[in-house]
Amino acid sequence: MKIPNSVRVWLFLVPLIPSILVTIFVLYHLLVSRAHRKALNNHAIILLLSCGLIEELTDVAWYIHFYRTGTALSLTRAFCLAWVLISSIMFVSISILMAWASIERHILIFYPNWLATKQKRFYFHYLPLAISILWPTIFYFVMLIILSCDIPFNYKRRLCNRYSCVSDISWISLWDSIAHYILPAFITVIFSLALVARVLYSKYRTRGRIDWRNYKKLAGQLLPISALYMLLQLPPMILYAAYSGGLPWSVANSYYSDALFFNYWVVLFTPFASTMSLSQLGTKCRNLFLFCQRKRAVSPEILTTTRPKLGQTSATVPIIR
Repeated sequence: MKIPNSVRVWLFLVPLIPSILVTIFVLYHLLVSRAHRKALNNHAIILLLSCGLIEELTDVAWYIHFYRTGTALSLTRAFCLAWVLISSIMFVSISILMAWASIERHILIFYPNWLATKQKRFYFHYLPLAISILWPTIFYFVMLIILSCDIPFNYKRRLCNRYSCVSDISWISLWDSIAHYILPAFITVIFSLALVARVLYSKYRTRGRIDWRNYKKLAGQLLPISALYMLLQLPPMILYAAYSGGLPWSVANSYYSDALFFNYWVVLFTPFASTMSLSQLGTKCRNLFLFCQRKRAVSPEILTTTRPKLGQTSATVPIIR
C-alpha cells in the first residue's frame, strides 16, 4: 500500500524547514572562516550542502505542491523541463560528490603527498569535484533537452513524466541506475567503512605514537551521511537496476514508490548528519545558547559601600544597578 499523498506532504514539510535553516547555518560556519573555507576536507561538504540547498528550495518544494494538489506547480513545458533537470542533476551530483568525498578521505589521511603541489591538488581534488557536477549536468541536458523524446508531458505525474525519456530506454536506464545511483552508494558505504578500519589498524600498528585525533575527525565526518545512503538510497536503486534489467514493474511496485519518496530524506537529513562531525560548530551553538540564557537571566545586582557618619565608623548603603 502506497503512502497517501496527504501524508507525503507532511513527511516532506516537517523536516524541510529545519533542514534549510541548518544547511544555511552550517554553510555560513564553513564559509565565513578563511581556515574552514580553504580546508580541502571541507570543500566536498560545502558542495554537498550547496547542491542540497538548491534541491530543497526547488525540487522538494515543488514535490510538496505536487502531492498537495495532484498537479505540477506550473502547467507549462518550460517548468516541467526545469523541474526534471534540476531534480536529476542535483540529486545525482550529490550522490557522486558523496562517493568522491569518501574516496578523498583516504588520500587526505594516508596519501597527503598526492596533494602537496598545485598541480596535484588540481588533478586529485578540484577536477574530481568539478566532474561530479559537470557530468550529471551534461548527461541529463543531452538526454532530456537535446535528444528528441516522443513521451508526452503529463502534468499529473511526478516530474511531468519527463524522466521516462531516460527510464523507458532499457540500456540507458540500466546505465543510469548503476552509474548514477547504485555505484555511488556502494562506494560511499564501502570506502567509509574501509577508512574507519584503516584508521583503527594504523593507530594499533603505531601503538599510539601518532596523534590520530584530527584523522579520526576526518574519518568520522562522512560516516553519519554514509549511513543515510546505505539505509535510504541503496535499496530502491538496486530495485531500479532490476527493473532496467527486465524485472516486471509490477513486482514490489508499492515498495519502490515509497522507497523513492524516502530517498529524498537523504538530502533533507544530510545537514543534520554533517553537524555531528563539526565539533567547533557545536561549541558555537552552545556558546550562543548560553549567551542568550545569560542575557535573559540578567537581574538587579546589589552592591554595598560604606559611608562614614558622625559617631559611626561606617554604614552599609545598598546600590542597585
